Amino acid sequence: MIQRIQTLYLLAIVILSGFVIFAPLADLVNTVDKLIYLVDFKGISLLKPTANTLETTIWGLTTISMIVPVIALIAIFSYKNRTKQIRLCVINMGFMLAYYGFLVFEIWTACIRLHTDWHLRIPTVLPLVNLILSYLAIGAIGKDEKLVKSLDRLR
Repeated sequence: MIQRIQTLYLLAIVILSGFVIFAPLADLVNTVDKLIYLVDFKGISLLKPTANTLETTIWGLTTISMIVPVIALIAIFSYKNRTKQIRLCVINMGFMLAYYGFLVFEIWTACIRLHTDWHLRIPTVLPLVNLILSYLAIGAIGKDEKLVKSLDRLR
């Protein structure tokens, strides 16, 4: 199981997704009022709170951030069923694309409502890295499937 390259790709997805869950994703800066908002898994919150610290929750991002590593773990442990592994990786890729859709929507609506400019942080790129790793895992799983089918023909 662990000796296969797709397992390493999927394990990297689990680790990077775990980091994305707890890392801050973006800063929203209001230059007029000198306010800085932080976007993370809890929601959009004021960096230096005055009275109300949490402006809004971002349940979509939090949910997707928690689903992606779980699906990758399920794919790791279903190594005997390679077609199921490929399907799980494709589903995971869909969730990663949906993550970016939710992120853009949440930041765009928050910027309009709070009159801020947005600045993305480095962890925002990690789902894109996960998307590439998932694509590489699909390729490696496909190679394994072809190898197994070719060995079945020889028997």
